[in-house]
Amino acid sequence: MDIQTADNKFQNVTFGEASFNELEDELSRTANDRQHHLSLFLGLYEPNKQKALDELARKLNREVKVIHTEELITKIESETFGNLDKLFEGLDQSDVILYFKNGGKLCGTYTGYSHSRIKYATPQERYFLNKVKDFNGLVIVDIDEFTDADKTLRRAAQSVVSFVLPGSKWQRFLWHLKHYSFHGFELKTKRPDAYGEAS
Repeated sequence: MDIQTADNKFQNVTFGEASFNELEDELSRTANDRQHHLSLFLGLYEPNKQKALDELARKLNREVKVIHTEELITKIESETFGNLDKLFEGLDQSDVILYFKNGGKLCGTYTGYSHSRIKYATPQERYFLNKVKDFNGLVIVDIDEFTDADKTLRRAAQSVVSFVLPGSKWQRFLWHLKHYSFHGFELKTKRPDAYGEAS
């Protein structure tokens, strides 16, 4: 069974807008409660993701632990489960923000060779979500492509924050130039593009 949140208030937050300030205030207000909060950071614009993370760390007075998701997730379920057990074991749950870089590695997969546009959660993803549920603190999953965040992950998240490219044409041009020149530009999630707009 999926972990599902009861409150959808912060499911459509955009960094730089009032909705993000409201989310910050809510996280600050509940920082010392014995509960988990899963947030998705969606989008390619890395500078603003770092700004948002820095703001949250200051507001909550928390250290940030950056975790490279690709080092945890393997095709062998038992290995992934063991890696996640080791990560969460003994963490000081009140004094750390867990920030999972390259969180697309957690996300579900398309099944077989069908034309399905729906991703299905893997056992590794479900195990991760159960670990998050038992963690009393803020967990952020950083995902580059909006379409990589499958429905299971979105339903489990208390907040979903979008990071759009800056409004300035010059800033956008510089970002695209840098991204293309040094990193290439390739969308990881192909199937929705092949069969129409992702919903």
